[in-house]
Amino acid sequence: MTDSRPEYERLIDRITDAYCAVDSDWLVTYWNERMETVTGIPAADIEGDVLWGAIPELAGSSLESHCRAVMDTHESRSVETPLPGSSGAWLEVTLYADESGLSLIARELTERNAREADVRLAETVFENTQDALFLIDVDEAGDEFRLERVNPIYEAHTGLTNDELSGQRLRDVFGDEHGGAILENYRACVARREPLEYEEVLAVPDEQSYWETRIAPVVIDGRIEKIVGATRNITERKERERQYDAIFNQTYQFTGLLDTDGTLLEANDSALEFGGFDREDVVGNSLWKSGWWQTSVEAQETLKAAIESAADGEFVRYDEAVQGADGAVIIDFSLRPITDERGDVVLLVAEGRNITAHKRRAQELEQKREFLRQIQRTAAIGGWEVDFRTGRMRWTEEVYRIHELPMAYEPTVEDGIEFYHPQDRATITDAFERLQTTGEGYDLELRIVTSTDEVRWARTLGTPWYDDDGDLIGARGAFQDVTERKERERTLERTNDRLEEFTAVVSHDLRNPLTVAQAGLELARESGSPEDFDRIEAAHGRMNALIDDLLTLAHKGRQVERTSPIELAVLIESVCETLPGGWRHLEVTLEDYCLEADASRLRQLIENLLTNAVTHGGEDVTIRVGPLEDEEGFYVADDGPGIPPSMREGIFEQGYSTVSDGTGFGLAIVRGIAEAHGWTVTATESADGGARFEVATG
Repeated sequence: MTDSRPEYERLIDRITDAYCAVDSDWLVTYWNERMETVTGIPAADIEGDVLWGAIPELAGSSLESHCRAVMDTHESRSVETPLPGSSGAWLEVTLYADESGLSLIARELTERNAREADVRLAETVFENTQDALFLIDVDEAGDEFRLERVNPIYEAHTGLTNDELSGQRLRDVFGDEHGGAILENYRACVARREPLEYEEVLAVPDEQSYWETRIAPVVIDGRIEKIVGATRNITERKERERQYDAIFNQTYQFTGLLDTDGTLLEANDSALEFGGFDREDVVGNSLWKSGWWQTSVEAQETLKAAIESAADGEFVRYDEAVQGADGAVIIDFSLRPITDERGDVVLLVAEGRNITAHKRRAQELEQKREFLRQIQRTAAIGGWEVDFRTGRMRWTEEVYRIHELPMAYEPTVEDGIEFYHPQDRATITDAFERLQTTGEGYDLELRIVTSTDEVRWARTLGTPWYDDDGDLIGARGAFQDVTERKERERTLERTNDRLEEFTAVVSHDLRNPLTVAQAGLELARESGSPEDFDRIEAAHGRMNALIDDLLTLAHKGRQVERTSPIELAVLIESVCETLPGGWRHLEVTLEDYCLEADASRLRQLIENLLTNAVTHGGEDVTIRVGPLEDEEGFYVADDGPGIPPSMREGIFEQGYSTVSDGTGFGLAIVRGIAEAHGWTVTATESADGGARFEVATG
């Protein structure tokens, strides 16, 4: 059948775009199928209607304005406008007008605009992303890869511009080594036809750096036309990783990361190697359940408590025995809390350092120190040191003990000098100054005054201290308490003196009566006269008296070890009861006067003083005993003939006597007993002109 429609109608039907026509009164005269599809309005429902009435959304729109303008001017125009009644759809509308009316040809732009929007978005991302992006042109058949484009971040990070790189081969830009490695990755991406991620090293422009790169193929019509890539400079991250590895793994210290509930999140290589574990053996488990903490239940409970404290924000540190592959060791263990920006504890850093050897050395050192302390205590020897560069003085424990000072006391050189007895201070000062100026050492025995004012004897040795260059930088020495030895030496000296005295007595005082007795014996044998025997008896009596006094005198050199409070008046009363009386008047005004003394030896002293008063004053002598007024002690005075001043010191010597039948040891015994107690005894004149003996006990 032949189409009888006019040619222009047949041409209009061939139009694939939406088409409609209106007459000069805006009545719809044509509405094709595409227009029906675009607008959703059938032609039968709109032909003959006013365009604005059929489609109310056009009334007052920009498209209406364009339509009226074209109708008035008969000038064609093309505009883009939203599809009336749609949400987001756009049309490109071309308007034609003549005297008969207006034609509208509409083409949907939604897909094109979407593609253009995607392109614009991609362009925006490409230009503004913080990653370095690049585009590679791929000639898959020719195995050719050329840089096509890079973004500004790529330029900033590499120092290479887009103009420099565009069209360049990889080897031309990055060199044979690095360029070849990159090329192999691109070939792998093309061969797999899928994205590829890797790390690479580039020298851009001249400095070696590390990059993390992701590339993906761009497939068009089944062919890979491009490779798009994103790369990020990870040099700083790599450096941090190296530092982390150096700190975390390349150390002998055991380090781990814990959750606040004690779950082990990470452990370093040293800790794993020590325990003989693989990471998966321990990570993810509670730390106290790990093999390290299987030494004891107590160790596990202590760790649990420590984790709780650390989770509360407390730094925890203590020593613990843990189990390793080769046995248990002692570690210095700590838990350090890590907080977030709000101050909440989110992680715990666990650290352990093997201190077994240190503990052993510390124990051995402490044993040596204790051994040294014991030696120092036993031998009473300490050490001292002075650094001339700083003026600092150091003492060992024994030196503090000798001075009766606490260990917290910090002595100076001046203090060390001041502790010496005033009479010995000049001696030590001169010796120390010579050592300091000339390096001359010293070995002295001097007196010191302790912090409790006790006078003691000390042997002090000083030697020079030189550095490696031979410069005198200080002094070192020993300090020993020799008080007991000094006392023994003085005792020995007194004993030797007594021996000499005894020798003199035996050789002289005993020999005289012995000679008399021998002579009398010879005469008696010849004569048989009673007078000669009486002479022998008298000589024997004299010798017995001398022997008794010598035995008593021998005790005066002994040390007094046991003393007790003694009421002197009671003792004198006891003496009077047992001592043969020869006096008539004894006045005791001591009341309750007491003193510390050896009772038996004090009794001997009183007996000798009373006997001496009767011997020299006669039976009518008056004896008075009372306390001293100006110091601690007592006196024994009489109203006898007294003692001339020139004789008052000599009367205390052994064998000194002013009577023919005396032994001369009575007052020597008194002085010996007094000295044994630490007292002094002196002779003076009494108020009655007689003899007065004062015993000072203070």
